[in-house]
Formats: sequence, structure tokens, C-alpha cells
Amino acid sequence: MELLPQSREALDEYVTPTLDDVEALLRVIEGWAVRTVPECVAVSVTLLEDDLTFTLVDDVSAAQRLASPPRTDESERFDLHALDEDGWAEMARERAFAGIASTVSIPVVEHGRVVLNIDLYASTPHAFHDRIDELVDTLGAWQAGAVTNADLGFDTLRRAEAAPERLREQRMVDVAVGLVAARTGVTTDEALAMVREAAHRAGIAEIQVAMVAQSLLA
Repeated sequence: MELLPQSREALDEYVTPTLDDVEALLRVIEGWAVRTVPECVAVSVTLLEDDLTFTLVDDVSAAQRLASPPRTDESERFDLHALDEDGWAEMARERAFAGIASTVSIPVVEHGRVVLNIDLYASTPHAFHDRIDELVDTLGAWQAGAVTNADLGFDTLRRAEAAPERLREQRMVDVAVGLVAARTGVTTDEALAMVREAAHRAGIAEIQVAMVAQSLLA
């Protein structure tokens, strides 16, 4: 599989004290996933603490060209009872990202909290049938948290595409926090709390507060 270009860009800039090599982690997960589910065509890993998603796909150019097919009015196409699981699954497949017929989302827990979410995408409808237990064991994931066909629209692709911009914004916030801490004589944790409080009070994003802080304090 290939790294999405935006994932490559984000990985080149991403620094974390807890993971020495994020790309190596992605490749290990990819290897395990493909060995267990040969029909797997894409893998996304979300680092929940940083809310960053990185994605590997079989065909980068195809993934970036394709868009979800137009969504029809479900009331016209489906007559579903609220508890008709087969019907809802069929509707989800109708709304799926082209080339993806089944998915599984598997959380990874460390020290009692979820730290990673692994999303696997396959080209056939039943690729993960009877394979989830093996995937969970192989990936060291939380079996009770595994969910199938929750992301047939491949939303993690869009989150991965947004990762570089998220990192740029986070750097701007970090710079602003440092400036506030230096100017006011507080710790960086206290400065971050001040930035967040200012954003909350003003009803704007932290990045907007950061831009104002940099223009005033730099």
C-alpha cells in the first residue's frame, strides 16, 4: 500500500515523545491486516490524543479521484424498520465510498484508555467475517469495541487529508502558548488554559486566538 501524500507530509512534520516511528507502526499494522484479510485495500490509524489520522491505500490516485456517490433520499429507496440491521447494512453499502464494500474499526487500549483507532477497509462485503477475533488478537486491540461497516464512506480518508493543516494550526497554537507564558510569567499549561478559555468566551477556534496572540505579542 501507499501512504496518502497528506499522510506523508504530516509524518514528515509530526513529532511525538511516545512514538519513535509512526510510519513503522503503520507498516506493521498494514502487514498484519493484509495477512489476515487479503481483500484489505486501505488502512487508517488515528492517534486519539492528537486527533491525527494517517492512511495507507492500495491506489493513491484512485482514492483521491473518487468521491462518495450521490446520496439519494433513503425514504425513497428503503422501507426500513428501525431495528432492521440487514436493511441498514444494505443502505450503508449503497452510500459507500467506491471500491469499499466492508470495514471494521478496532480500538487499541493501553492502561485502561483508548490510544489508537485502527480502521480497515476491504473490497468485498464479507471480508471481515469470522476474522475479527484474529485481527483483534494480532493487533492487540479491544474486541468489545470492534465495529463493522461503520465507515463505508471512508471518512478517515478525509481526516487524513486534513492532518497537515491540523499540524500547522497546532504549531501556531503552541507558539502562541509560549508567547503568552513568557509575557505573563505562567506555565505553558496555564497559558494553554488561558488560550482555550479566551476561545471559549469569544466563541471562536483556538487557532484564531493564537493568530491574535502572535500579532500582539510577537
